[in-house]
Amino acid sequence: MGNLLKIIKTACFCCVLFFSRSAFVFPAQTDPLLVMAFNHTISKPWKWKKNGEYVGPFIDVMNQVADRSGFRVALKPLPWKRALMAMEAGLVDGSFGGYKTPEREAFAVFLDMPIGWSILSIYVRAGEEFPFGKVEDLYGKEIGIVRGYTTSPEFDAAVHQKKIHIEETSNYVGLIRMLNAHRIEGIVGATSTIQAHLIDMGWADKFGRLPNPITEPKPIYICISKNSKIPHREKIIARMNQAMMDMAKEAAFGKIAQKYGYDKCVVFGCIPKTR
Repeated sequence: MGNLLKIIKTACFCCVLFFSRSAFVFPAQTDPLLVMAFNHTISKPWKWKKNGEYVGPFIDVMNQVADRSGFRVALKPLPWKRALMAMEAGLVDGSFGGYKTPEREAFAVFLDMPIGWSILSIYVRAGEEFPFGKVEDLYGKEIGIVRGYTTSPEFDAAVHQKKIHIEETSNYVGLIRMLNAHRIEGIVGATSTIQAHLIDMGWADKFGRLPNPITEPKPIYICISKNSKIPHREKIIARMNQAMMDMAKEAAFGKIAQKYGYDKCVVFGCIPKTR
């Protein structure tokens, strides 16, 4: 009975992913078609919704990589944990906007060049700043993170050992509201995204960022599932790598950022060399 239930759940999951066509975006391009998942959260200055559709620099980058690589792309917004599960199961062809980790490399091939860099910082209520230089400084505190996100091995280990208590929500706005309501003592997340949300909410003066980031800048990638059924996977990945290199040479990332009124460094980071 247990195995039967697992089979039924998997079948239902497939149906939700591939027959909920209203959640897909189908540009008119050439074959083949790749279904690319991304986190459904609103994360300015990377991606957000306008008139019910996702827009922003990361969406443009993915579409442009597809155009240059010669395939159609269906963009699939999902909760991040579900996106990773779908990619691991081969239910989507890949994803974009995530970090490279050993766990994810087990089921995904990451492009050579990241689409951007993220700096993770800690935000607290204004006037309640505390010294922070190492993870141990967070011991015993209630910290909010977006569900499914990774921070650093040291932070994750401290959480696992219950030395840091975390509260999770599906988006940054929820975390900011929790912090404002004194339900948590701080937020860990992408500096540019948290700051953009605070400005939009009119709360920039209510919160402060601790001066030291929680990690060094982390690269953000496009990746392709190793379990995807797309034909000629290696050739597609090679084309995508070439497209990314061409975009960098042509200053395409700066142009995309400027389209939305942002500086390139704010959106994509200005790290001189990729890992």
